[in-house]
Amino acid sequence: MISNDLRFSGLASGMDTESLVAKLMNAERIPLNKVIQNKTVTQWKMDAYRDVNTKFLDLRSSMEALRLQSTFQQSKLTSSDGNKLEVSLSGQPSRSEYVISAAKPYQPGTPSSVKFAAAGVENDKTELGTGKGFSFTLNNETIELTGTDTIQSSLTKINALSAKTGVTASYSSGDNAIIFTSKDAATAISIANLSNGANPLNIAAGTISGSQNDFAAGNPLGAIGNLGVNATPGEVVINGTPLTITSNKFTYDGITFNLKTEIPAGSTVTITKQADVDSIFDSIKGFVDKYNDTIKALRDKTTEKREKGFAPLLDEQKKDMKDKEIEMWEEKAKSGILASDRIIASALDKIRQTLYAKVSDKDTAMMNSQFDTLAEIGITPSTNYRDNGKLVIDEKKLKAALENNIEDVARLFSKKHDTGPAANNTVNNTEEYQNSGVAWRMYDQLNETMKDITKAAGFSSDSYLSKALNRLDQQIDSWEKRLQTKESYYWKQFTAMEQAIQKANTQSSWLMQQMGGGM
Repeated sequence: MISNDLRFSGLASGMDTESLVAKLMNAERIPLNKVIQNKTVTQWKMDAYRDVNTKFLDLRSSMEALRLQSTFQQSKLTSSDGNKLEVSLSGQPSRSEYVISAAKPYQPGTPSSVKFAAAGVENDKTELGTGKGFSFTLNNETIELTGTDTIQSSLTKINALSAKTGVTASYSSGDNAIIFTSKDAATAISIANLSNGANPLNIAAGTISGSQNDFAAGNPLGAIGNLGVNATPGEVVINGTPLTITSNKFTYDGITFNLKTEIPAGSTVTITKQADVDSIFDSIKGFVDKYNDTIKALRDKTTEKREKGFAPLLDEQKKDMKDKEIEMWEEKAKSGILASDRIIASALDKIRQTLYAKVSDKDTAMMNSQFDTLAEIGITPSTNYRDNGKLVIDEKKLKAALENNIEDVARLFSKKHDTGPAANNTVNNTEEYQNSGVAWRMYDQLNETMKDITKAAGFSSDSYLSKALNRLDQQIDSWEKRLQTKESYYWKQFTAMEQAIQKANTQSSWLMQQMGGGM
């Protein structure tokens, strides 16, 4: 008996059973292919939503700083005489003007030094020689040099103790000499306990500092000492107050001063602090530009027409296509995927409302009614309907507001009205919304919008599209099992037919044999 699991492909009938089953299964797969294509579209939609969220995130980043008072406190300094005194910001100056009525620059000191010209040692790599090692103390620290030491290795030993001695040693190839240098004029170079006065390096005992020189010119050992010079503190008079300085670059009241030359008494240099209008303007313009780019990109997505006749390609279809062809097809297949999207449309409407609504002031008299909307500082929606609500900046009006009413502009953007820790969001609290600045409203609304999109298309299994993908996966699995059963059914039917034909052929052959035998 032939097993039903065996497949007979036209052995008895002569039919191409493989092709027949394949064609039948292609027809049966049509519902499954639609589900697979729906899954692809859903995945594309998730990707499109995530791209939208990235755009909203970029928009939020462009305006985050506008929530902060410090953004509108950016200042710049000008010096009436930059050749004498340069200035830069290092903090928040408390005054708008600083008058320097006199200044004497700080005079840095010079360290003490002494040079010992080597005798009998050709260069810094020549060994001192057998029996020519010696020892000495440098500022009470003992240094041992052996006959196998060179000037290089001697410098290494001396400098290894510089943290304790306050003295460093270097080599001059032109003089073939060692130079000892103190860290400053106040530190002496004192050499004592010399074990060999006729040593190859001509190092001699003695002391040199800012006030003592045992190595004067003409020293019989050839040692030449240079007295150190103590630093001279400088003095600067700022707004009538004399200040001592220990560097010509110093900081005072959030300003770094760089004194380049003396300012005689009777002449003045004035430092003026002003709002850095250009930087603040650039911050606002950067946000407006990003806003315009964002709404254009999203309006284009939500109004994009759907290309008909371009369903997602199946794997079987891609096999016969080139990569460029697949790319062009999928570009058309993805068209209009966010057309008329309600989440995005709603988000854009809410964002637009946050920009145009007036900023109120319930509990204080801080707000200036002449500067409680963006329009009053020169930021208005385009009058061209094709621009779909893009913002236009009147640069002259905005800069005038920044120059003359910077505090009012700052409140328009950064004013924060907290009604309490449980209700400090301008999206879910009307009072908070009405009494908070434009930047806070925008920040909160963008956060809320991104949350809504994440609920629809986030990576979490709880998102709407993630659940849809899960359902589609279940449908695909169910269809694949159903098709396996269906394919087995077709093969069983054809196999039964082949078996019946084979049996009939066998019987016919037997009858023919019987009839032939009777004749």
